[in-house]
Amino acid sequence: MAMVSSCEYLENGAKRIYRLNDGSQVKERPALPGKSRFEFYDARGNRIYKASAQQAMKQAVERHKKLWRVS
Repeated sequence: MAMVSSCEYLENGAKRIYRLNDGSQVKERPALPGKSRFEFYDARGNRIYKASAQQAMKQAVERHKKLWRVS
């Protein structure tokens, strides 16, 4: 199960980068709507398009946000 190991808030919270324990990362732009809000990358920096992998990474980010009460 993927877990968030670190989080960076850039541009005064307009962009968030979550790094997961397997080396992958999720970029979030909270101002954008649904599908375009998240970008998923593996440990080598390649974009992830597989829906099941994206869903697992998104769940890890949501758990982190719930734990640390990030809106």
